Amino acid sequence: MYLDRGFDKPSIIKVLNNNNVNYLMPKIRSSTVKQWYDKSEDCKARVIKDFKFGDVITNLVLVDDEVGIKRAFSTNLDIPEQLTHYLFSFYKARWGIETKYRQLEHDFKPRTTSKNFHLRLFYFLFSTCLFNLWVLVNICISISLYGRVLEKPIISSKLFAVVLYRVQIDPFG
Repeated sequence: MYLDRGFDKPSIIKVLNNNNVNYLMPKIRSSTVKQWYDKSEDCKARVIKDFKFGDVITNLVLVDDEVGIKRAFSTNLDIPEQLTHYLFSFYKARWGIETKYRQLEHDFKPRTTSKNFHLRLFYFLFSTCLFNLWVLVNICISISLYGRVLEKPIISSKLFAVVLYRVQIDPFG
């Protein structure tokens, strides 16, 4: 699970650990983390196993980014120091989730001013189904044309929504 800094709390890490959920999140620079920064100035990467954070134990990973700035991550993954630079590419995957939610919000979700919870829930669930249908259509087309799933969708979400809107079923035809 990729989390942002807002989840860097002992209570949340405890829940993740108790439920055996693997997580990766940027670590807030507390005084203890800053001490580890100072101890790690001369190395590009360092993994501090069993880092005590409140009443929980996590792994603190310090690694230099592309421009040499040291970054800190909290994780329960067992990552060797030689592979810590991959954390940046792993964590970048989180932005795909943000983008997908924006597409869901703008391209698939009906607009309403209703305060009716049931109607709003139905709209959200229906738009989620439409979004998943769009993903499935892109996967099927991608596999049939290229034999593999492409990173970028072939059909944009806007085009899919327009085509879906224009499709009319003739009940008598």
